[in-house]
Amino acid sequence: MIALTSYQDALDRLLARLTPVPARVLTPTSALGCIVAQDVVITQAIPARAIALRDGYALRADEIVGASSYAPVLLASVPPFIAAGDAVPDDCDCLVVASGLDLEGPLPQALVESFPGENLRRAGEDLASGTLILRAGDRLSAMTMPALHAAEQTHVHVRVPVISLQGDEGPIKAMIAAWLVREGVVLEGAPDFVLKIGAAQGEIFADQLALEPGRDITLSIYDGTLMINLPPRADLVVAAWVAFILPALDQLFGHQRARTRLPLAQKIASRVGVAEMVALRAEEGRFVPLALGDLPLQSLLRATHVAVIAAASEGVGAGDELEAFPVPA
Repeated sequence: MIALTSYQDALDRLLARLTPVPARVLTPTSALGCIVAQDVVITQAIPARAIALRDGYALRADEIVGASSYAPVLLASVPPFIAAGDAVPDDCDCLVVASGLDLEGPLPQALVESFPGENLRRAGEDLASGTLILRAGDRLSAMTMPALHAAEQTHVHVRVPVISLQGDEGPIKAMIAAWLVREGVVLEGAPDFVLKIGAAQGEIFADQLALEPGRDITLSIYDGTLMINLPPRADLVVAAWVAFILPALDQLFGHQRARTRLPLAQKIASRVGVAEMVALRAEEGRFVPLALGDLPLQSLLRATHVAVIAAASEGVGAGDELEAFPVPA
């Protein structure tokens, strides 16, 4: 009888060979999608002064209380015109559009009243001084870009692992490549580790895994580089992604990604001594199990998450919470 290598032991051996990659300094545009290596904090309020949200005339709201077309309020002088986006004088607290003033007569008149802050973005209303824009471990998303630009943040520190993806061209390799790119890694350069689709190479340090599916995933060292060897099957690739690749990437990024935790809709009974992958679908705030210990394509097409049931566990009861990784699109 072949002795199996425990999944946890194999994972521990893998992670012991990986350390966070050094941070790179990139422009925000170049770093889009990457994992941030250190906090990004705003050092001054944005905007620094109140700015106009529309073209109009800057006034004090208490000077035009009660103004209307039937009861105009006379003004001592024509108020300053401010274009949208420009700073408003410090002694003004509102902006009135052109139709709200009558500038044709001998004295300017306000035809509408206003309130403090109308048509303005006050100092610090976009971002207060000390605001944490990005936390170390966050992914730099497109939504973050305007805030970085407003804060004049021209560079950010990010971690960018290099993964070599080897094997014959085909749908499996294309799928993994797409997932890796979305993770913020690059596929060219001296690799931090190698993903190989096909027969194992190098000095094997973990094989015959007590993981279903995943027994035939092999971990090795080839030419001095860590290698994860994957059979060319979608179910084993998904198993390897959740069981080994994501934890390895987290080690290289220097952070642990968030997992989804939801209660189970029904009981899962698992074999003791073998870690088992379970395909799950999140529905109405619960995980519905789709497949356990085997991941046929029909379950992968419907799954939103995949989890690993530990080898020491006899299963998870209905209503008990389970942590799972989202299935990559």
